[in-house]
Amino acid sequence: MENWDNVRVFLAVARHGSVRAASNALQLNHSTVLRRVSQMEAQLGARLFEKLPTGYELTPAGAEIQSLAEEMEQSSSLLQSRVFARDQRLTGKLRVAMPPSLVADLLMPDLADFSREHPEIELQIISSYEPVNLTRRQADVAIRLVYDQFSLPQHLVGQRLHDVYRGVYISQALLNESAYSERDCNKWILKEEDNGLPDWALVGSDPTSVPPMKVNDVFSQLAAVRADIGKAILPCFVADADMALVRVPKSEIAFYGTLWMLTYGDTRKTNRVRLFGKFIKERVDAHAELLKGKSPVDASMK
Repeated sequence: MENWDNVRVFLAVARHGSVRAASNALQLNHSTVLRRVSQMEAQLGARLFEKLPTGYELTPAGAEIQSLAEEMEQSSSLLQSRVFARDQRLTGKLRVAMPPSLVADLLMPDLADFSREHPEIELQIISSYEPVNLTRRQADVAIRLVYDQFSLPQHLVGQRLHDVYRGVYISQALLNESAYSERDCNKWILKEEDNGLPDWALVGSDPTSVPPMKVNDVFSQLAAVRADIGKAILPCFVADADMALVRVPKSEIAFYGTLWMLTYGDTRKTNRVRLFGKFIKERVDAHAELLKGKSPVDASMK
């Protein structure tokens, strides 16, 4: 397997089970992915995939090749991180992955400051709720909201930043309406993955009395609360900074998760990564009260 580009494409098809999904992940067109897979099959003299109605499935030969290809990928990633670590210039690309809400509702002004202070560093923000693969160098640094620190991959280097809290919020307008009723109070806006409501959020409400609205991300959830539909559990750093929202009276706040900054291998040794790590740690610390739900603009005081 001399051509690493072909191997990379093969692994993407194997993992996604689809040429289209592999094309999207690699940002290559459909025909290029098919051509590289065909080149690899010709080189090895074996068929690597069966094309089924459900997608592309590895043949026995393909499954055997996959394990070897993954070893190549790991070696390639290690080599890249070591080469990256030797580059001590405060110039060039720095790819940072973090959740969209963290970018939009908390850190964008800080990231703007970093860019102004270090204009020679090309800061690339990867904003996604899906975790990037640092081992495959999809990013140099990842900031993640971690719900259980024991779930952190052992091969990554982690630095704990700060705990994050969440509360129950409703729009100020809905709370002030003369027609405000128990029915309004009990209308929940939930994310699709929510599996029931925690006990701490149920004070003074009956979650079974009104069917909830379900959305698939926190931005839609926030928009629904702003539209006076009902109430939702939201991160304090998102909702407390929104003057249209208020915490539900007599409700509590609760621990949500912990922000961690993660790197892989020797990447953390570069000046760019060390500089960014020190900068973002200081900025997150400066947001401590907001993250804990004890911001100067307390929701109950709006």
